[in-house]
This record gives sequence, structure tokens and C-alpha cells, in this order.
Amino acid sequence: MIPKIIHQTWKTKDIPDNWKNAVDSCKKINEDFQYILWTHETMNIFVKNNYPHFHKIYESYKYDIQRCDAFRYLVLYKYGGVYLDLDTVCNTNLNNFLNYDLVLAHQTNIKSSFTNAFFMVISNHPFFKYCIDNLSDNINNYQHFGKHLHVMNSTGPFFLNKMIKNYGKINNTYVLTKKEYAGDCNSCNLNICKGGQYFTHIQGKSWHEMDSTIYNYVYCHRESIIEGLICVIIILLLLKNRHKLFIRLLN
Repeated sequence: MIPKIIHQTWKTKDIPDNWKNAVDSCKKINEDFQYILWTHETMNIFVKNNYPHFHKIYESYKYDIQRCDAFRYLVLYKYGGVYLDLDTVCNTNLNNFLNYDLVLAHQTNIKSSFTNAFFMVISNHPFFKYCIDNLSDNINNYQHFGKHLHVMNSTGPFFLNKMIKNYGKINNTYVLTKKEYAGDCNSCNLNICKGGQYFTHIQGKSWHEMDSTIYNYVYCHRESIIEGLICVIIILLLLKNRHKLFIRLLN
């Protein structure tokens, strides 16, 4: 069975006010689960003591979010349990999934992509060992394409998807449906969405910088942007044809 432990991470023990209610909801609804908040300091100590061969790589990551991403695999491989991002409100107890070896969910924005904001897993799961073994080989992925793509591909969801694709079949795994996981929530409507059966997402993005903001803006306004580009192209073509017609008239 998946151990009844909820793991979350933050810089210090002082959780930001905008996430305290979310954290409290997960503790209250899953009151029979042990709760552990890992700080940057305790994460570093854990990795140093339990994965000394990986500690140098762990410290070499450029961004804290990469260490947090990598830590999820490390701590869940060691202890098993549940990992949840702090911007996740819990709506239903998680006991229904304890008999699986691994529970995953898709990203709220990209249906075909798995999220690393939520995991449930037994300890010593071979897939998590596979992910840990491959972290070092992916440390430089997209490092010249900005923070967002570098994080996503070196330790984040795109890294996870690559591992799932390369690993092959994972036995006794359950993937939450959209309705179960986050419902109508995505990065465009956080704080106003109704959420899913088990979770509701609120505003997070604590590690995002300008490039992430641009990517999210383009995603959320993609239809308007496409329409605008089509209008610009049409106008340019009309102007070009008008210019050609004017030249013909002059000749």
C-alpha cells in the first residue's frame, strides 16, 4: 500500500498566507495521514544523508525549483506517500488510491502531459528509481532556452513525460481523470475555477519569471492572438495588392 504520508516543500517553515488554507485543507481532509513540510535546509540534509552520490548534482542545479523537483523523486522513492504542490486545495480524502503502486495526473493545461505537482507512490518504486538514475543525464536540457523550458525539461513535467515514455508499461498505476484531478482549473482561471473531485488549484507560479509569464499569456490568449495574426496577414496582403494595382495604373 501507499504510505499515508503527505510531503510538501517550501523555502522555510513559514508557508505564505495565500497557501495556508490550501495546506490546512489537505491536513484536515486527510487527518489520518502524517504531514511533513520539507524546507530547503531539511531537503539538502536529506539528500546529503540518503543520496550522497547525487548530492553534488543536487547542489549544482541552477534554480531552487530544480532541486525541489528532483527532491520529489528522491523522498518518495525513500518513503513513499503523497506529494502535493502548496497551491493545491484538497477536496476529498485520498484513501481510495492507497492500493495502487503509483497514482498520476495529467497537467491542467496540456492533456497529454503528466504533472509533477501531484504523486502518490509506494516506496522503492522502480519507476522512481529510473527517474532518479536519469536526472544527471538531463541536467543541461534546454539550458540555453530560458529558465522555463530549462526547468520543465531538466526536472519538471517534460522530464517526467520523457521518463514515462522511455520506461514503458508501469504496473498497477492509476491516472486521475480531469474531473477527478483539477476539473475546470488551468493556468488561465486559477482562483476562480471550481476544481475537481479531489483537488482545486489556486494561484501558484512561485518560480515563474518573465519567460513563464509570456508562455502563459500566449497559451491563455492563443485564440485572440491567432485571430489578430490572421487579420494582420490579410491587411498586409491587401496593402501589397493595392500597391501593385497602383503601380499598374501608373504604367
